[in-house]
Amino acid sequence: MIAPSSLPNEIQHALQSGHGLISASACREIGLSQDRVEGFVRRGGLVVLAKGIYADARAVAALEPWPEFALRSRAFVLASPPGTLAADWSAVAIHRLPTVSGPPTVPSVIRQGSRSSGSNRTGNGRTRFAAVPDRWLMQVDGTAVAHPALATVDLGRRCSPLAALALADAAARLAGSNGQLLSAWDDVRGWPYAKRAKWFVDNSDPDADTALETAGRLAFLRAGLPIPRSNVWVGEYVPRYRLDHYWVADRLAVEGDGISKYLIGNDPARALRQEKERELWLQSKGIRVVRYGWKLAVGSPSVLADRCRMMLGQPALPVAGELRWWSSRAGSEMRGFSG
Repeated sequence: MIAPSSLPNEIQHALQSGHGLISASACREIGLSQDRVEGFVRRGGLVVLAKGIYADARAVAALEPWPEFALRSRAFVLASPPGTLAADWSAVAIHRLPTVSGPPTVPSVIRQGSRSSGSNRTGNGRTRFAAVPDRWLMQVDGTAVAHPALATVDLGRRCSPLAALALADAAARLAGSNGQLLSAWDDVRGWPYAKRAKWFVDNSDPDADTALETAGRLAFLRAGLPIPRSNVWVGEYVPRYRLDHYWVADRLAVEGDGISKYLIGNDPARALRQEKERELWLQSKGIRVVRYGWKLAVGSPSVLADRCRMMLGQPALPVAGELRWWSSRAGSEMRGFSG
């Protein structure tokens, strides 16, 4: 719980209007001298996030690493010259895209319209110089930021394979397909190492929901397995259960472990019962299940792939009664919620 702010109401209102940030110029507009602002900084009411950009110190201290990085990234953009936009991991943080590790030390931005080349880095952030087409520019909470598709393609040139594919899956999910990713890649295909990013674009899946599912898919892709469908629904006459990965013809489901997917409210006993009922129903329909967790998918992906390969080579089990399947989107629409 965040302690109540000790800042005056006019500063709190300005911070709210600025989505958590207030600039030195905004302070002057509400009648605060620079000396008074610096006094709030000395007393711990305000914290400096970039040159001339402040935030509520208590609110910042309560943030998790990635949300704090997003706030610092926005501050760095606001403190930069016109034509600057949040890029790569800063754009990821601002868009709240999935990540598989902690944030970088400093924010990153792209400055457009400059004759300079390369990049520079200070204690407040890293600035690159590049031309980004207008269609890939967005505004989030009053801050210029690269479109998720562009940020994904940009990072796909050099970040880890799991991070790159998780971002590509998330960007494709936001758009409903990988079409925007393909367009963004086409616009930056001349950037260094752009060819590396193309693999993640081509293998993105708009139906993959989580970084854990992406880790499982990456294991399958690297092993050369046939790629399963993501988050399909199965049932007798209507969608009943959703499966993380499913090979339809082989009736093989692969599930990322986690009781949280069954947990409703704060009743773990009920969640365990529902998980058991689910397992028994799948078995009755001849659906074999392979389970994995983060440790197996990331630490021993070849072991996970080998388990699936062995199951795929076995004869299909008999089905008791009717068994149908629906795509993630179709099944979710039938169930009455988005996929």
